[in-house]
Amino acid sequence: MKRINRFFIAVFMLFSASFGLKAQVDLDAFLEAGVADANKLLEGYLQPAFEGFGYGLASGWYNTAKPHNLLGFDLSVTVSAASVPTGAEFFTFRNSDYTNVRYDGGASVDIPTMFGPNLGADDLPQLTFLDPDTGEEVVRISAPTGLGIEEDFMPFNAVPVPMAQIGIGLPKGFELKVRYVPEQTFEDDGNVKLFGLGLMHDIKQWLPGEKLLPIDLSVFLGFTNLTSQVYIDKDLDQYGEFEANSYVFQAVASKKFLFVTAFAGLGYSNYDIGFNMLGDYTTETRTFTDPISLKYKKNGVRANVGLRLKLLFLTLTGEYAFQEYNTMSVGVGFSFR
Repeated sequence: MKRINRFFIAVFMLFSASFGLKAQVDLDAFLEAGVADANKLLEGYLQPAFEGFGYGLASGWYNTAKPHNLLGFDLSVTVSAASVPTGAEFFTFRNSDYTNVRYDGGASVDIPTMFGPNLGADDLPQLTFLDPDTGEEVVRISAPTGLGIEEDFMPFNAVPVPMAQIGIGLPKGFELKVRYVPEQTFEDDGNVKLFGLGLMHDIKQWLPGEKLLPIDLSVFLGFTNLTSQVYIDKDLDQYGEFEANSYVFQAVASKKFLFVTAFAGLGYSNYDIGFNMLGDYTTETRTFTDPISLKYKKNGVRANVGLRLKLLFLTLTGEYAFQEYNTMSVGVGFSFR
């Protein structure tokens, strides 16, 4: 269990952006140009990490449209990978969007996001940062580069999202699903906790001639909340605060063939994510308190298809979701009807 918890905190640390900020961003220069410009730059740079995480939270909820019988239950663990689209590997820097940062080579330029390629300084555009009080040049630096995740860490450019949950059958064709990670605190890293509720209901039972239908039909509603605090510099009491909320509503259909169940869903999902950098950050000229506050929110249609293989009580699941960040999920669990 300790290793699983470490895996959870490692993933959430990445998307609290501590690694990306320290490794790829000259935060002092960003702040010297003013808080508003610093927030705008980081919003574009970190966008695919947080958006991918939001889409990933909507995955892995179910692997069949047939709810458990009364008091039947399952326990499952899934890992989802939200694929970062090519268009999200760069964001467009426009001079008109900034007050104290400019690109001298034109009105706009494309800059790698956190999930963009890891480029050398010679391949990156140069940004000029101005003092917000005097308008004088403070520093000229290369734009931040991406982490090169597809090149160095993973076989494809994706945001990983781990999840664990239980499901239990209720009366009248209902099934309750619970996602829960009690607060995990790591002295040198930070903490993370997660809670989610999902409810599936068999609607086939209410349809005329329901016994003639060759498939199972249900509706599903789910909510997930995750909060995390990650130290950026513990000695200076600098840390990132992260909160994500995800909602999903879908109609679900499935068909069982011997040991294999094929399932599909169609509906709607959205997420609401906030990230704050808290503490005092001192540059050469001034100190900034709680300087960064970012918010990401999006909604849209979500469709998914998948297969579940059940061998006695063991279940193996694969799922693919079609959305802005297409998401692949694999899971393993134990199910008792």
